[in-house]
Amino acid sequence: MGSMLLKVICGTMFLLGMSWNVMAKDVIKGRVVDSQSKEVLIGATVSVEGTSVGCATDAEGYFELEVEESGTVILVFRCVGYSEVKKSVVVDDKKVDLGTVGMLPMYINLSDVVVRGSLAVDRKTPVALSVVTAKEIEEKLSTQEFPEILKSLPSVYATKEGGAFGDGRINLRGFETENIAVMVNGVPVNEMEWGGIYWSNWAGLSDVTRFIQVQRGLGASKIAVPSVGGSINIVTNTTNAEAGGSILYGVGNDGYNKVAFSFSTGLLKNGWAMSILGARTWGDGYIQGTDFVGYSYFIKVSSINSIYPLVSDSRTL
Repeated sequence: MGSMLLKVICGTMFLLGMSWNVMAKDVIKGRVVDSQSKEVLIGATVSVEGTSVGCATDAEGYFELEVEESGTVILVFRCVGYSEVKKSVVVDDKKVDLGTVGMLPMYINLSDVVVRGSLAVDRKTPVALSVVTAKEIEEKLSTQEFPEILKSLPSVYATKEGGAFGDGRINLRGFETENIAVMVNGVPVNEMEWGGIYWSNWAGLSDVTRFIQVQRGLGASKIAVPSVGGSINIVTNTTNAEAGGSILYGVGNDGYNKVAFSFSTGLLKNGWAMSILGARTWGDGYIQGTDFVGYSYFIKVSSINSIYPLVSDSRTL
């Protein structure tokens, strides 16, 4: 009986020892930081290469990783925005403290992003398109508001709204200006909050417009603009290749007056050229209390290899 009890006790101790060996695991601990700023990296992953064993760092950058086998293992450290780090660690049945593990930020050089304004080509681009040339603007606009040159086009309704200077209005396919993309050289100029446009700020464009493209209805667009009704792209003059200048004086009813000048240097010996235009418009208005004074200017500088952006403005006082 005593010998049997001894055998049972020895067997139980043997089984307990086996289960302890199975359950015992080696622990690797440490802290992961940015090697440059020394700031802790939260959520960085630490894993044993070639296995599914791994963990993540806590709010203070610390980690504890349990491995089942002793010997040499390779730990892989990964974190978003940082280069991967690999470390060879010898595990010898005890806690291994790696101390601080530094990771280098990973820099990615992105290619340049260039935004270009594209033009529709008549009879080639599959959109409903109308074009107003500079000659038509010169012959027909006269003292009218700038948008009124478009009223002869299909699906366009353009007129004065309240009678004040620059108080023009356009409807395209029945849509108001907040649903029409108005662009100058392919760059949207719609008001940021409600999507409309104050034509008094762009009245001076009538002097420097090369042509106007009006697209009726939706079409492919590279930029986010409110173009449910369509789009109006106003393309300005290029820099004149020949030197010269001109002076303009216009007069109309209700005290309307306009003085404008333009000057171009032509192509200089160093390959540069510049064109400048300035104008002053004033009048009493045909409704009482709508007297106005407006200034506008246009400057364009270019060289053989580059063209500097348009500088244009118009203000009503």
